Amino acid sequence: MLRLFLGLYLVLAVGLVLALQTVEHTFNALLDDQMQAYNREAVRGQAWSLVEQLRGLDGPRREQQLQQLRPHYGLGLSLVQSAELNLDDQEKALLTEGTLVIRQDYTQFIASIDGGSQLLSIKLPAEPSLMPFYMAGAYVMLAGLIGIVLFFWVRPHWRDLEKLRLAAERFGDNDLSARIQLSKRSNIRDLAEHFNLMAARIEGLIANQRELTNAVSHELRTPIARLSFELDQLKQHADPSRNRALIADMYADLGELEEMVSELLTYASLERGATVITRENIQALSWLDSVVGSVALEAEAAGVQLLIIECQVDEVRIEPRFMARAVINLLRNAIRYARERVEVSLVRSGDHYEVRVNDDGPGVPLDGREKIFEPFSRLDASRDRRTGGFGLGLALVRRVSQSHGGHVEVADSPWGGASFRMTWAHLD
Repeated sequence: MLRLFLGLYLVLAVGLVLALQTVEHTFNALLDDQMQAYNREAVRGQAWSLVEQLRGLDGPRREQQLQQLRPHYGLGLSLVQSAELNLDDQEKALLTEGTLVIRQDYTQFIASIDGGSQLLSIKLPAEPSLMPFYMAGAYVMLAGLIGIVLFFWVRPHWRDLEKLRLAAERFGDNDLSARIQLSKRSNIRDLAEHFNLMAARIEGLIANQRELTNAVSHELRTPIARLSFELDQLKQHADPSRNRALIADMYADLGELEEMVSELLTYASLERGATVITRENIQALSWLDSVVGSVALEAEAAGVQLLIIECQVDEVRIEPRFMARAVINLLRNAIRYARERVEVSLVRSGDHYEVRVNDDGPGVPLDGREKIFEPFSRLDASRDRRTGGFGLGLALVRRVSQSHGGHVEVADSPWGGASFRMTWAHLD
């Protein structure tokens, strides 16, 4: 706090002194004519009286007369020669007109006596000798008052900044729950709120990273264990027909690993924002038809009827690759759990597009409707890939919709199954 206070105090004090000097010199320059006129009028009567008493006298007698007058005026009166004053043309013109010439910051007045070379100099009394000390004392008092006011202004700022510093220090020491709470009157409240948002975001990312790491290690363990078992079986059996079956299973396990890695890479890329979403204008019906066609064989193999029931828009603006991946994941999820049919539609609601996927399966319980969009999350206890998948498909759907300025949610379909609705913002 001391460094902040002293820095602000010095800047304020020096700035104030410079401002006062600048204002004084500026106004002196602007008001010089008015000030001269004012002071000339204030001294004009006394100057006229003195000149009248000196006019008509010769040099020695003028000095004697002036000596007699000095005690009664309280002014510095003296006779000077014009050559000693180095008068400029303007001052000479004023004297010729009988006008007083003012010098030395309005403290010396020069008057013409009879139009000759001898002039009357009138000086105002000097300021008290203690005046500089009084002015210094005034500046010291002003500096002290500025320091007091500045201290009470800096103190709450310093207190809030100290809270922010301590919160940042705790956060840096791995206390990811560190947050800062400031009064609504605090001038750095916005900064504190941005810090809290940043801290919450980082905490969430680290938590997701930890969960993802743990889940990945768990998911990889099963196919790797199967591959290890199958390699052991190859060593023990010399029967070619049996070996071919084991090799086919190994290829299946490798395909499973490859698919999982692909999903992980896509999800991680969207999660950390490394992928640039470049939207394109796509013909809606043809795009949706091609997406549905890519999973038509899977639906037929599962005995599920897959239909496009509605497409209300002619054109959509999307990143086609990621959006197609998200819709395919929704369709595969619906096909996996549907009994007989899955229906998909594309509509526009206000300034958003919406893809709806309805199925007639068992649906999603209320307490699991948010959980299913988390990575490696499955509602069924079984780890069977036939029903559970990897647990990354719906998480990827959510990331794709968020990257397009939308969201995804699940509700009940008209037949009692699940109704997934993925929306994204319409951009011109």
